[in-house]
Amino acid sequence: MILSFHPCIDADVNVIVAGRAPGSEEKTLIKRADAVILPQGVRQDLYDLSLHYCSRVFPNYDQRFRHPGKTGDTLLFRTVGIPHPETLIFSSVADYLKRFPPERARFPSSFPFVLKGNYSGEGQMVFKIHDLEQLQTYLEQFRAMENSGTQGFIIQQWIDHGGRDVRVVILHDRLSSYWRVQSDPQQFLTNISAGGIIDQHSDLNLLKKAENIAHRLCQHTGINLAGIDVMFDKNDMSDQPLLLEINYWFGRRFFGSSKAYYAILKEAIKRWLASFDSEWPKRIR
Repeated sequence: MILSFHPCIDADVNVIVAGRAPGSEEKTLIKRADAVILPQGVRQDLYDLSLHYCSRVFPNYDQRFRHPGKTGDTLLFRTVGIPHPETLIFSSVADYLKRFPPERARFPSSFPFVLKGNYSGEGQMVFKIHDLEQLQTYLEQFRAMENSGTQGFIIQQWIDHGGRDVRVVILHDRLSSYWRVQSDPQQFLTNISAGGIIDQHSDLNLLKKAENIAHRLCQHTGINLAGIDVMFDKNDMSDQPLLLEINYWFGRRFFGSSKAYYAILKEAIKRWLASFDSEWPKRIR
């Protein structure tokens, strides 16, 4: 039996548990399942339950829950040994002030540098810091967020990427990549929501390099559904790709629409099922 908790993927048995913890009924179904399909926004309790009672679970979100947020991405990149910008991890504003007390006038990096909140997407809570006054302003924002339980941030080396970076999307066994290009020189974010445009045709050799480093990450970690951001230092003649972050929930504009994305996702899930049994893809409708 193929069990789907994904609202857009129909299988032998379909269950929706959005907004609630899984119960005994879900546990029984998972125990009986040959494979379990989960939504991208799955909660950890359902993921852990599925993985405990079924050896075939899609997607593989082990690293999402072991290494959460941007601090987790950084720790994962270090563990795997994959190139990424120089990054310092802070558990809180108090942690930062302890390591870099204001009276010593020391900073984690020369200005400018990039400050990123631990949990953010589409460029939110990502700031290019030019001076001490700006840093203090955003640290106060982070301190206020800590009161509501959102903790942790990173400070990252500023690298001139020439106004563009690469998004590599992994769907089971296939990679797609494209540039996100920012034409506004006053805007350093390349996210589509920040005005970035999609370019699939420029510098194909660099897109291939970005895919190769993303593939290396996926081979080491088992990640099989994510948008992986990669950048190049325009002043580095070696064209070494650098990993920026992993997005387990990513935009669909590259695919044309959500409907088109889910059609592609369904085919990826069928290929994943076929890797276990050639008959199983027929059980996805």
